[in-house]
Amino acid sequence: MSKELHVTSLVVQVLPEKMSAVRQAIMAMENAELSVNDEVKLVVVIEGTSKRGLMDDVDAVGNLPGVLSSSMVYHQCEELDEGEI
Repeated sequence: MSKELHVTSLVVQVLPEKMSAVRQAIMAMENAELSVNDEVKLVVVIEGTSKRGLMDDVDAVGNLPGVLSSSMVYHQCEELDEGEI
């Protein structure tokens, strides 16, 4: 049976005074990593094995205190052969 791998990236706008807390919260997420960041903007990459789990993580980032907006700019889904995950 094959599995799916979902990868998405988000551009996240953050209040400058909340940036440190938002960065820490994202880095604590199991499936997320920071790709690019500056004083008010982050690029977040999220991976998961289900669309539902991925969307839960996307929603979690968007609902962090201090996040002004979160826009998905990329999404890819690949079928993986058994044993690839």
